[in-house]
Amino acid sequence: MSLFAETELLEACRVLFGSDLQLNRDFLFYIQPSGVKTAYRQRAKETHPDRLVDAEPHEYEQQTELFRDVSEAYQLLQSFTADPIKRLWCPADQQAGFNSRSHSSRSSSWQQPATESDSTSSSYELPRRHLELGLYLYYRGIISYSEMIEALVWQRRQRPVLGDLAERWGWLSAEDVKRINSYHGRRGRFGTRAVELGYLTQFQVQVLLRYQRQLQKRYGQYFVEQGRMTNAEVDTWLREQRFHNQHFEDPWKKWR
Repeated sequence: MSLFAETELLEACRVLFGSDLQLNRDFLFYIQPSGVKTAYRQRAKETHPDRLVDAEPHEYEQQTELFRDVSEAYQLLQSFTADPIKRLWCPADQQAGFNSRSHSSRSSSWQQPATESDSTSSSYELPRRHLELGLYLYYRGIISYSEMIEALVWQRRQRPVLGDLAERWGWLSAEDVKRINSYHGRRGRFGTRAVELGYLTQFQVQVLLRYQRQLQKRYGQYFVEQGRMTNAEVDTWLREQRFHNQHFEDPWKKWR
């Protein structure tokens, strides 16, 4: 870990997995080479310059830069995940059993949801902090790492684009959105660049983000559409998750 800057790793995760994930040390700890490769293949298809071969020069240049960012992010995360020596550091949840068994030992087969009383006395051990549904299901051994990431990426893709929302509300023009997207001063989220350029206020960005999240599908809906769970089973897991979370503060509450 000493060979890597944590901020660079997190930025690489944003580029590869999307800016809507809750990225922290836990995320860095459990990303796997296979997950990095899967995310890269998808992002490479989305950002390859050949898709805009007939576009305007500035659009092609922008796409080329984005593809370069994706490639650099992949190379960094591939290096980080490939060498176990570089991962010998202690994330917050290591004592909570997250790394006490290998990823391959986690069952990806369906398990019946436990009752609330069962969840306090079973053999699995959950981190003593607030958990989003994906992490809760992963720690419980209900879904695999790759399934967790696939569901997160699927959920993110259901959201409308932030720039489109701002344009629809009259806060930005189509030309404003183009300028923000082509701005080279800062990589990362559209909202951050819009604020830095003076097109939007921080308050406006937060309003847009909240509305954007309201329009997305439920995380558990991914598993329903994949035939992995029924709606009733998802609701049961949600009740278990809420029972766990009632003892811990949600660190992201003020942003929701």
